[in-house]
Amino acid sequence: MEVSSLKKKFKDKKFAAGCSRDIIRTGAERLGWELDDLFAKTIEAMRSCEDYVNAEMEQE
Repeated sequence: MEVSSLKKKFKDKKFAAGCSRDIIRTGAERLGWELDDLFAKTIEAMRSCEDYVNAEMEQE
């Protein structure tokens, strides 16, 4: 997923319906980051452990 795709989905209330967008925005502000930066860093972090997660899922 790319930042532009996540930004578009973030506007849809059905996407990640259980998450508070206000809390996400507030968290980004407290870190001194733009929302795009938060999205980019989150995607990067998820990609960094993708192989590990996939391997764990295969074991189940």
